Amino acid sequence: MTGRELPSWAIRLREERTRRLWSQKVTAVRLRDAADERTRAALPAIDSIQRYVRDYEAGRHAPGDLYAELYCRAFGLTRAALFGDSRGVGAVLAADGSPPAEYDARSLAAWMTSTNISDDGINDLAQVTAALSETHSERPPAQLLADVAGLHRQIQALLRGGKQRLRQTRDLYRVDADLLAHASLLLGDLHSDDAAAAYGSTAELCAKEAGANQAVALSVQAKTERWRMRFANSAELARRGYDCSPATPIRILLASYEANAAALLGDLRRAQDALRRAEAAAAGSMAPDSGVSAWSCPRPRQALFALSVAIRSQDADGALRAAEMADSAWAGGDARVAGTWAQVRLGAGTARIMKDDLDGALMEISPVLTLAPEFRMATITGYTSQIDRRLRQRRFLRNDTAVEIRGRVRDFNVAALATSTS
Repeated sequence: MTGRELPSWAIRLREERTRRLWSQKVTAVRLRDAADERTRAALPAIDSIQRYVRDYEAGRHAPGDLYAELYCRAFGLTRAALFGDSRGVGAVLAADGSPPAEYDARSLAAWMTSTNISDDGINDLAQVTAALSETHSERPPAQLLADVAGLHRQIQALLRGGKQRLRQTRDLYRVDADLLAHASLLLGDLHSDDAAAAYGSTAELCAKEAGANQAVALSVQAKTERWRMRFANSAELARRGYDCSPATPIRILLASYEANAAALLGDLRRAQDALRRAEAAAAGSMAPDSGVSAWSCPRPRQALFALSVAIRSQDADGALRAAEMADSAWAGGDARVAGTWAQVRLGAGTARIMKDDLDGALMEISPVLTLAPEFRMATITGYTSQIDRRLRQRRFLRNDTAVEIRGRVRDFNVAALATSTS
């Protein structure tokens, strides 16, 4: 059609294709896939359909009824929206210019069943999301956050720029809720509590939109509120999550979070009650778990929370018993997660300081102080900062071991902060 203006439908076909970032070959595949099984068997090869696509967009000839319908299904648009009132595309119109009821029904069915992602594609996204949570303890938070954020952006592009079936949209929101929760956890590890709070609350919104369980989203909000020293909020969020949580390790984790926040609030009775609920959940019927996921709570991690509550209760011996429980679980074959191990050692060191055993404290914490800076997350530096505060007490001011520990802790924390802000 050299020298002539392209028909409006030809322009729309090209615009709708390029808006989806489809090549002409991909469009040909989508047109074929939009056909029912019997029609698909009668269609020509993809190369031929690709030539049709090229000719349609060049305005050389208009699609007939069959290809017009396939275009509507592939793009998720009605024939009126895609082709206007053009009778050259096989549209059968009533006397008043409106499509008949039969066509309306077929167009609605095409719109309802159109999608920009397959069910297998959504399953792949869910599997990658789960795999990222399994590497939570193995990779530096900043590096892992980049991958989590990248996958989140991919899902957002699907939700905002394309068309899914209603069920698929809910599935995408469900997967994105897990990604946002994981991002919240990682941001907290990187000392970015305000950003962590925003991601956590958005994770809850996505879970609600998906009609999915909100326990994971509530768990990260509880943790963030604890780091922001809003202990009452943290305990309540954890309890809400516990009350709605399924029979998975997240239920143990939420009860443990509540115990930790309650202890920091000074409500030791509530803390002990929450620890008992964590124990009961762990003893009950539980879905299988790797023990290393971001949402896992194996025996060593449970022991860590018991240790934390014991320290807040000024029970140094109880804290050391909890550390022994964690060591026993590792000796028995439980996965050794570096972050949990580091916190247990630092907690045991704190308990040693409470008993004025500074040499014992130095032995407990020295291995932790060699951690690479990129693994010195906020949960770990929180313990080292607590050790530093305890060693500022008057009775330790002239103690050489106390001075040595404080100097090494200061260097440890400075390197951690520099890494998280770089």
